Amino acid sequence: MCDVATVQKIAHCLGVNPGKVQLNEEQVVTRTSGQKKTVAGFATILESLAKESKSETAQNSKVSREVEAQVYQWIEFSVLYVAPGSKDKHVSKQLLSDFNKLFASKSYLVGHFITLADLAVYYAIYDLVKSLSPVDKEAYLNLSRWFDHLQNRPDIHQGETLLNFTTIYLHGWATGTHI
Repeated sequence: MCDVATVQKIAHCLGVNPGKVQLNEEQVVTRTSGQKKTVAGFATILESLAKESKSETAQNSKVSREVEAQVYQWIEFSVLYVAPGSKDKHVSKQLLSDFNKLFASKSYLVGHFITLADLAVYYAIYDLVKSLSPVDKEAYLNLSRWFDHLQNRPDIHQGETLLNFTTIYLHGWATGTHI
């Protein structure tokens, strides 16, 4: 999750040149910008991208110190828990359940607009959500709504095939009529 490709995708979402993004000798993602300034660490890189960006998402991520702190916490959570946890079947079920409960009363992770927190979590769980069956997606309707909303933004899906969130699973095999 906190890899080179994710940083490049988020930079694209923010409308910022990612610069040279690579893993250093300790396998920590680093970014060297056009001014030859190097920053290391996923959260630090996203923070620097947001400072350079004039995008709505970047602006939403820094409307106040409180929002900035919450966004940073979600980014760290996505790096330390969500990304590794999404690869373990027991942890991933709990993650999906927790996010589903969270999105029952919220449209975004922080505030009322998309922020870097949403991008970080979206890319952290992308492969996990992609692996879900239609029935599984229906079990997590709130999470599915949030994920589908984000994936339908061209700056986020970046040409990737859109995942199917049709909630008419039964229609495909229960075509008979009931009396």
